[in-house]
Amino acid sequence: RSQVSDLPRLQFCPHKFIPFLRSCTAEGTMPMKLYAHPDNYKTHKALIAAKYVGLDVQAVQGGGQQSGKVPVLETDEGCIFSSTAIARYIARISRPVGLYGQNLLEGGMIDSWIEFCTHELEVPLMTWVLPVMGLFPEVPEATACAKEDVKKAMTVLNNHLLHNTYMVGHNMSLADICVCCALTDGLKLVLDADFRKPFGNLMRWFDLCLQQPEFKAVLGDVKLLGAAAAGGAKGAQAAAPKEEGKKGKDKKDAEPKAAPKKEAAPKKEAKDVKEAKEEKKDKDTKEAKEPTPEEIFSKMKKDKLKKVIKEGGKRGVEIEGAADMGGLQFFCTSVDEPEGDIELLLESVKAMNEKSDPTEEE
Repeated sequence: RSQVSDLPRLQFCPHKFIPFLRSCTAEGTMPMKLYAHPDNYKTHKALIAAKYVGLDVQAVQGGGQQSGKVPVLETDEGCIFSSTAIARYIARISRPVGLYGQNLLEGGMIDSWIEFCTHELEVPLMTWVLPVMGLFPEVPEATACAKEDVKKAMTVLNNHLLHNTYMVGHNMSLADICVCCALTDGLKLVLDADFRKPFGNLMRWFDLCLQQPEFKAVLGDVKLLGAAAAGGAKGAQAAAPKEEGKKGKDKKDAEPKAAPKKEAAPKKEAKDVKEAKEEKKDKDTKEAKEPTPEEIFSKMKKDKLKKVIKEGGKRGVEIEGAADMGGLQFFCTSVDEPEGDIELLLESVKAMNEKSDPTEEE
């Protein structure tokens, strides 16, 4: 017992042990291969997470042609497919880094924001972005609805980031990586300065993410939409007066030479003016007939509300008729038109409670 007590005690220092452990795991494993499209935002999620945990991942293009599943992460013990599953696997490799939170609650919150990003943000944003990239034909009605859904999702994120520096906790997590990568293509192609203006908290957080070296190593310098378009418009406006002045000068120089033929000009000029007026009238009529995406969306909303009110009124009449027959104390009914929308459901209930008119057909 005396000999054991004389031995020096070993002290455990986590600040020295954790970096040592990370260096050992990084050097002792073979690089993993990620078969994916290198420019896709879903690939960027896994690559940024790998930078944080110190994992060597090599992106290989076109590796999933046989199975048809892209992206695919090839490891020594098997393969993982689906971008979200790959990102979650990589984030869990190093617990000290904390990409999946510091406890079970934070891990659940990170999963919540990842699901929100996938279903509430990525789906409408890609509906808007992919036609601009030329990958899918544009459907004006779908684009109009997508713009509204993107605005709603960005509003939720902006309100959350009003009192939070990061999406979850006090450190960068997989939720920050997923949301940032999902927004990148939209901010570069469709979300201009006017659209971004109400979302100051979200843009502050987005700039914070881009300043991190792990994000910069994968995304590079992200140029937001607005600056280049404004410069081009300014240049075009500056060039227009010069061209007009040049044309005016050439016209003045040409007038003296054409002076002898001025007698036959009035009839021709009157004919040209008449044709120009008719063309302008036809153009204005055509433009008036083609509705804008906002008008289409507004019309769809009004038609939907009309159907909801009509269905609610029918249900109310049915319930009233059953009550008049006597013996009705409780009832259960259902409506299909609201499709889960709370506001439309309230309008349907209001229509049920309206007093029915016996003279109406329906």
